[in-house]
Amino acid sequence: MITIHPVTKKDFPNGKTVTYQYYSNSYYDIRMEQTVIGWNCTLQLQPLSQPFEKQLVEEIFEDYKKGSESYVAKWNKQEAAVIVFQKMAWNNTLLIHDLYVEESFKNRGIGQYLMNYVKQRAHEINVRAIVLETQTSNVPAIQFYLKNGFALVGLNTISYSNEDIKNKEVRIEMAYIL
Repeated sequence: MITIHPVTKKDFPNGKTVTYQYYSNSYYDIRMEQTVIGWNCTLQLQPLSQPFEKQLVEEIFEDYKKGSESYVAKWNKQEAAVIVFQKMAWNNTLLIHDLYVEESFKNRGIGQYLMNYVKQRAHEINVRAIVLETQTSNVPAIQFYLKNGFALVGLNTISYSNEDIKNKEVRIEMAYIL
């Protein structure tokens, strides 16, 4: 049984970190070409010669997330997932900062449950879209977001370094339009 519980920094006086990790055997190759009349940009799924592995430790109560709603999802009373999102007043969207499901709890519907919760909250607070970022190397997350009605709305080829395309890790923006 999945339950969702709001949490605040007061619940975790020493902070609350999560470790994001993913593995992928493919990535979305980005090709950008400037033409006389504009630009052509394509993202094409390509296999990797070696699996891509990423691990990042994140504090869910960082200062830039001030004003966010934070929740812990529990599976039979065990902490299984965390989601942090924030209403962005300047453009009337709901920004998902963090969506993390503990490795041992993946493929049990917890991420889907949290995504449905976020969609419900988005309707309650009357925003026009839910937005998030991921990377072209995080194919499992992209597939999950596509399955949940999200679409590609933008990309940044130098968000993490000047070599993001070469490193096969380009930031993409995805959105669910309400």
